[in-house]
Amino acid sequence: MSCKTDLDRFFDGVCQVQPPVAEEQLAVIPPKRGVALLLAQGGRPIVLLPAADLRSRVRLRLQEPLSDQRTKTADLREITREIRWTLAYSHFETDLAYLHAACSLWPRTFTSLLAWKPPWFVHVQPGEEFPRFQKTRKDFALPGRLLGPFSSGQAADRFIETIQDAFDLCRDYRCLRQAPHGQPCAYGQMGKCLSPCDGRISMDRYREVMAQAANFAAGDRQEPLDRLRQEMMQAAGKLQFERAAALKARLGRLDELHHADYAHLAPLDDFRFVLVQRGAGRRKARAFLADRGLVQDAGDLDYPLRRPQVDRLLKKMARLVARGDRERIEGDLAAWRMGLVAHYLFTSPDRRGVILRWEESLQPADVEQAIDDAARELHLSRKQPPKGQGPDAGPS
Repeated sequence: MSCKTDLDRFFDGVCQVQPPVAEEQLAVIPPKRGVALLLAQGGRPIVLLPAADLRSRVRLRLQEPLSDQRTKTADLREITREIRWTLAYSHFETDLAYLHAACSLWPRTFTSLLAWKPPWFVHVQPGEEFPRFQKTRKDFALPGRLLGPFSSGQAADRFIETIQDAFDLCRDYRCLRQAPHGQPCAYGQMGKCLSPCDGRISMDRYREVMAQAANFAAGDRQEPLDRLRQEMMQAAGKLQFERAAALKARLGRLDELHHADYAHLAPLDDFRFVLVQRGAGRRKARAFLADRGLVQDAGDLDYPLRRPQVDRLLKKMARLVARGDRERIEGDLAAWRMGLVAHYLFTSPDRRGVILRWEESLQPADVEQAIDDAARELHLSRKQPPKGQGPDAGPS
């Protein structure tokens, strides 16, 4: 990528340097958070750097290599001719800028540079010939239902196991594909599987149960839970203690769905968030809008918040959702943007900022309260900072 206009899309600052690059040539680079790019002769990109302090990070990469490294790595002091950078004010904004620049610079290999992966979802299509729950992080345009995100692939596996146990679903897909002429597995022999494989129930009935399980997995849980509790009480009342104990165990298994790993579980179409991150100083926050694989910079919010600016933010989100572009799940960057948002959903509060799931019922007061509650993590203050400690005071 050597086109100047393309570079200008991602980087605001630029300085030309001469080899060997000395520290005094780096004085123009701000000691602030952001992303820097080192370029060789002819505008050839060498390395992309996310940084909490741009000047320090660039200086570190341009240090003279150790004697035992000289034959293994290029001396960046000798080949760097230009340094570009863009400022960012939060971890999330830095990662988003890094993602977009890396994808544009190295479209075939950029994914190997990222510290996160596409998010894990669980897919189910109850009406297919042999339906099953399975995890995926690749194809978000699959027919049927996609539920997530999960904090890890292991969390997605545990979720599937919980649903299978709760509805006595088939655990062995190879066995299921033999229905109705197969042999029951160990679960079927123990009465813990509906056993469509050997025709104990028809595949049509099994698909109905899968549809019920899919609805439950997607969040429609109160009625099935109430029914299980009622069945447990009736079994106990009839002195059917073994059945009552089995139903109690099933309810206990379903309690696991309250685990933090499933805190953000919802259908893919509900993967919509309003994110508020740190901004340029203690009187500014920065907002981003996420609709599945599309993430949009929504600009600054002044602090203390004013109701009209929060109203405008939510109207922007409503317009974004109404557009409904296919690129949100099918574009090259969609899965990686979703992965970035999911990564921050499960990260520590001091890095996460404020992330609110978008619903039409989301009110300005909800946004205002969430930002006030997280003001410390967002480094926001209602007081004017002392001189020399405003937005230009250095990295944080």
